[in-house]
Amino acid sequence: MPPRLIRAVFDRVEPVYRDDGVGVELGFLTGAARIETDRIDDFADLGPELTVPAVAGIGKVLRILRAARISAPREPNALAGRVEEASALLTRALGCRLQLEVRPRSRVHFTAWTESGVETVSDVADVVEGDTEYLIMRQGGRFPVRFARDAVVRRITETERWFEVIGVERAGSAG
Repeated sequence: MPPRLIRAVFDRVEPVYRDDGVGVELGFLTGAARIETDRIDDFADLGPELTVPAVAGIGKVLRILRAARISAPREPNALAGRVEEASALLTRALGCRLQLEVRPRSRVHFTAWTESGVETVSDVADVVEGDTEYLIMRQGGRFPVRFARDAVVRRITETERWFEVIGVERAGSAG
């Protein structure tokens, strides 16, 4: 699906600390009838080191600051790993009206309850039901996963949907 432009209000920022890195959770209130949700939650990865995801996350933070007309640090890459500083700057932008460019995203999960326990396969491309097995085809060319049909007590395929923020601009004064 092509990206969509929607208007939103920046209404939430929360620092996130994980074992694999740090960043900020971003929240936007859309109030738009054109999309399926009244909220968009996104994540800006901030490192701790300058990696491709961290540079993209820093860019997202900078675009929100620019739209809110808040001065960015002299050296923007210094925000890498500095969640508290980024959160403090973004807190000043709360309430700013933005135009977001969003892309609908989804991920499919297959969960099977078997005699030996519960197993979940993420990033599923397709589930093929054969006479004797379930063949779970995965995205990215990874090897498929097989479950014997007679070992599966219960199964479910779930789709997780969200909007990824790919662009941020200041909303115009019209409509």
